[in-house]
Amino acid sequence: MTDLTLASWNIRAGLGRYLQRRPARTIEVITDLDADVVLLQEADFRRHPRPAALPLLHGRIGPFEVIDLTPTDVGLGWHGIAMLKRPDIKVVAIQRLDLPALEPRGAVIVDMTIAARPFRIVGVHLGLLRGNRRKQIAYLVDRLSELDHKPTILAGDFNEWRERKGLETLPDWLRTHSPGPTFPAGRPLLKLDRVAMSDDVAFVDSMVLSDRRSQIASDHRPIRVRVRLPGGGAKLT
Repeated sequence: MTDLTLASWNIRAGLGRYLQRRPARTIEVITDLDADVVLLQEADFRRHPRPAALPLLHGRIGPFEVIDLTPTDVGLGWHGIAMLKRPDIKVVAIQRLDLPALEPRGAVIVDMTIAARPFRIVGVHLGLLRGNRRKQIAYLVDRLSELDHKPTILAGDFNEWRERKGLETLPDWLRTHSPGPTFPAGRPLLKLDRVAMSDDVAFVDSMVLSDRRSQIASDHRPIRVRVRLPGGGAKLT
């Protein structure tokens, strides 16, 4: 068994809770996330050509390597979704998806290995309308069903605050988990940021980061989830 720590955070393009854009503050929070893989949402500005909201230094943000998800040389991610990793994690394959919606939305599927253990991270930032979220999840699950199975963790800003609505198109083999309320950052009430794990991924623990910098660096608080990957290439049945 191998433990993996995943963090996810909607960084609001570096624009803090008090509408002051301070990328250095955002990077400080990311550096302190103490994760193996970090998913970011709103990591690029919305207007074309969607330049990166955070500066890179030699392809890194803090201690993390930036996985190249952007089709251009000006952005950081795909539809604002960026993915960072520890240097010892190897990237095997990347897929970028456009999700069905009235507003532009996307997802990324990245296959990786850690300590020779294969796994798959799916990064999402779902739409604001519940009907669109259902369609986006269904579309994404269809794409995953076309791939060889790997232990899978789907994470990001689900934009869904209800426990029993909006996620109906997730299949039984993906178990959802929310570490707690993340929005709004000052006094969080809504559980917008979540993960979903395949049956062969064991949940260990999770938390919503609540230190002062995390509360003011965005309108969402970051989440961190620790899971345990299986020892081999288990298949779903």
